[in-house]
Amino acid sequence: MPSRGNCLTNHKKVINFPSQAPPATWSFFDFGYSAESNPVEDWYQGQLSDRGRLTFDALLKDNQKIANPLNWQMSKKHMQGILKGHQIWQWTIRAEIPYRLLGIFGTGIKRAIFLIGYYHKGDSYTPSDALQTALNRKKLYEKGACVLHERSI
Repeated sequence: MPSRGNCLTNHKKVINFPSQAPPATWSFFDFGYSAESNPVEDWYQGQLSDRGRLTFDALLKDNQKIANPLNWQMSKKHMQGILKGHQIWQWTIRAEIPYRLLGIFGTGIKRAIFLIGYYHKGDSYTPSDALQTALNRKKLYEKGACVLHERSI
């Protein structure tokens, strides 16, 4: 079979191969409305306790190395209520209170995007519209109407 660069040809069929290997680790991004706006970082700095920030940073370091996101620590894949069926997942950040972070998978290989950080106890959410905000931000991401800020690990 003749070979041309990163593809194989056989008669009229061409089989393309990826030009590079997939990344070994996950990349994490925060949703932003603009280059100056990063609501997830604002939540990280302003709402999370010191213990919460340390736990979140440890989750990033650990989960970035886990190839299959079904095996991520502190992760919930099957959301209920208004998030059900929207392919939004949740991390729980265990600190003095269980903080939550909602995210989606990006269009690139091994890319995860954090939409919003929040806290809830029972039916009381902080911020009160956290779930709807996550849905709205997911829609903006799908339209390409947002900015992604890479989270350093």
